[in-house]
Amino acid sequence: MHHRVWRPAPEPRLSRERGADAAPPRRREWNGGARVSTRLLLIAATCLLPLVGLQVAVGVAQWSERKAQLDGLAAHQAGLLKGNADGIAEGARILLAAAAIPEFRGSGDECAGRLAKLSGGAPGFAFVALVDPGGRVACASDPAVAAAGGEGDRWVRDALAAPGFTAGRFARPPGHPGGVLPFYLPLGAADATAPGATLVAAMDLNLLEQHLNGLKRAGSPLLANGVLTIADADGVILARDARHAEFVGKGFPPAAMPLVSATEPGTLRLRSIDGTDRLVGYTPPTPANHRLAAVVGFHEPQLMADVERALRRAAALLGAVGLAAFGLTLWVARRSIARPTRALLAVAKRWREGDLSARAPDLGRRSEFGQIAAAYNEMAAALQRREKEARGYTEALEARVAERTRELVEANDRLRVEIAERRNAETALLQAQKVQAMGQLAGGIAHDFNNVLQAVSGGAILIRRRAGDAAAVERLAGMVEDAARRGEAVTRRLLAFSRREELRADALDLGELLGGLREVLAATLGAKIRVEVDAEAGLPPVLADRGQLETVLVNLATNARDAMPDGGTVVFSAAAERAEDAAAAAPDGLGPGGYVRVMVADTGEGMDAATLARATEPFFTTKPLGQGTGLGLAMARGFAEGSGGTLAIASEPGRGTRVSLWLPIVVDGDARRLREAPLEPPVERRPAPPRAATPAPAGRPRVLLVDDEAMVRDVLAAQLRDEGFDVLEAGEGYAALALLDRGEALDAMVSDLAMPGLDGVALTREAKRRRPGLPVILLTGYAADAAALALGSDEGGVSALVRKPITGAELADRVAMLLHAHDRRLQAAG
Repeated sequence: MHHRVWRPAPEPRLSRERGADAAPPRRREWNGGARVSTRLLLIAATCLLPLVGLQVAVGVAQWSERKAQLDGLAAHQAGLLKGNADGIAEGARILLAAAAIPEFRGSGDECAGRLAKLSGGAPGFAFVALVDPGGRVACASDPAVAAAGGEGDRWVRDALAAPGFTAGRFARPPGHPGGVLPFYLPLGAADATAPGATLVAAMDLNLLEQHLNGLKRAGSPLLANGVLTIADADGVILARDARHAEFVGKGFPPAAMPLVSATEPGTLRLRSIDGTDRLVGYTPPTPANHRLAAVVGFHEPQLMADVERALRRAAALLGAVGLAAFGLTLWVARRSIARPTRALLAVAKRWREGDLSARAPDLGRRSEFGQIAAAYNEMAAALQRREKEARGYTEALEARVAERTRELVEANDRLRVEIAERRNAETALLQAQKVQAMGQLAGGIAHDFNNVLQAVSGGAILIRRRAGDAAAVERLAGMVEDAARRGEAVTRRLLAFSRREELRADALDLGELLGGLREVLAATLGAKIRVEVDAEAGLPPVLADRGQLETVLVNLATNARDAMPDGGTVVFSAAAERAEDAAAAAPDGLGPGGYVRVMVADTGEGMDAATLARATEPFFTTKPLGQGTGLGLAMARGFAEGSGGTLAIASEPGRGTRVSLWLPIVVDGDARRLREAPLEPPVERRPAPPRAATPAPAGRPRVLLVDDEAMVRDVLAAQLRDEGFDVLEAGEGYAALALLDRGEALDAMVSDLAMPGLDGVALTREAKRRRPGLPVILLTGYAADAAALALGSDEGGVSALVRKPITGAELADRVAMLLHAHDRRLQAAG
């Protein structure tokens, strides 16, 4: 039966997403969260913005106009100064023209006197001289100049190169340290008294400075706050109305050098030679103005001071007007807007706290705030009605939810019970499968060991009965030894499967490995599964870990058995292949070279294409829950690729599955690496070194044999005595230590590794503490890693770990080798 449950109508989107308690969004538009007073201030600022812009535009215009006026003023002042410089040059021209009259100038001694008289009439000039074509001062108004003048002076060289009347460059002739400005007038070849000579009139630069200072007298068109400078064509200062003595003869700063190369008058803003930033008006040195530069500089901030004062006053006035406008706006906003706004916010706060009975005050219907207050009051009344209705519906809904919750809890409890029962059933099923697998494995191992025991016990009985027949005893003893070796092989395979042996890559004979594996799998897989081995003769060895390879093959055989529930055949085959041969059909990605392909083929159900594509994925399995982990093929693939090969699977539904392991064969480098790798002590018989070198009582080495198995101890003791050793026996570790404490003379000790009480490792440690350097051999039924590590740290390197079973002759050889090594160590120490 279905019940209809009432659900309240959804609230408006705004009330759901942003309730009264909801936090405002973290990012808002600049005008979305501004207060009303702030908005009014922004409006006032917007209204004042055009006035500010107008004031700024007017100020910029005034500033630019004054700048242009100053540029014109500087250029005009430079033009006025140029006119004065031209007047100075014209005076020099008149003076030289008078000196150029031969009759007036005279010749010989008369020339110097007349030039001196002529120079005295021109007070602005330091001297007047005549330079002959050979670069010698022929005569001069100043005797010092006439005596020292020569071609070596620059003003003399410039006189010879003058093309016509022109001003020269700054010079300091003898007797005039303040410097002079020479003016040149070539006489030409037509002059009768001095053909090819040049007249020179040198203006005194100190007097030129005085002339520049006189130009700033009251009523002069040159402004008093300008700096007047006259320079030659190289930019060297000739005269300056301010700090003349400091800068005369010095060149313009780099920033002023463009005016020297200019062709038209202009202005520059630069740092003057006296370190002051100035606006400079100039006329460049050109042939038209006798190669003299006229420069007038002004301190621009001084000329701009009145404009700056006017702009500051305007800005202050505008700021005052703006502050007044802002203040009035804020006052109006607080009185006419802030009060009703606070009233609305107060009632909204009470609504947010749950008091929907609160109402906004009446602010008048004609006012926008009054209309908003009325709308808020109507909304509050509607919300109050809806809350009352929703409260009743909510109570009914909560009751229905509580009822459904109880039903869900009961269903969940039942589900938990079912899950627990299912887990228990799976655990029991898994345990049963483990017991079944252990039973199958134990049955196969028991079968092999029963055969071994049958041969050993039967052989022993026959030896006892035929004790007098030496040939029969010899034959029967060989049969017993073969049975023991077969038992040893079964034990080694068990240790490999249980991972009790050290894992490492080795050169493997796959024919021998598959043959031994068949004996175990034939009994383990069950009677309905037939195991066959088809390996080529003379297969090359492959480089792989024996234990891992055997585990992979056992897993593949188990998968094959599961794929043949009604029985079938599993075939292990091995063949040598080359990856580059087309007939080999090597898998993709396999590098070139030689491989041995090991194939496990079954006659089972096979796999379809979808299952085959995912077969090597970890944890993928088609077996029922609890019967497989899905890691077998993934581990097989990882082993093959880690060994330098690969794995390939071929299968079709109803036609079985073929899993191929491509393993690389051992090449020279691999063989060398195997030879250099540390190997465990071999069990084959080695020629024993001479035993005569071993000191022992009565000429026979004395060995302490410790083993808790009396039968094993008796057999090994008898075999060692037959090999020429004197043997002391102990049934456990503490008994052996008692013999050592008693002071028995010993050459070596042979002990079992696993013994109750004091095991072989602890006994070795205590024995060597009592007899330092005592050679020790430990016997073990399996090569435990912990024992190997413990022995690896012993001093002297004379201890050894030997696996059972071992013949008396082999054990005697091991003891003899340790005694020989011990003697050599003692000789080296002595």
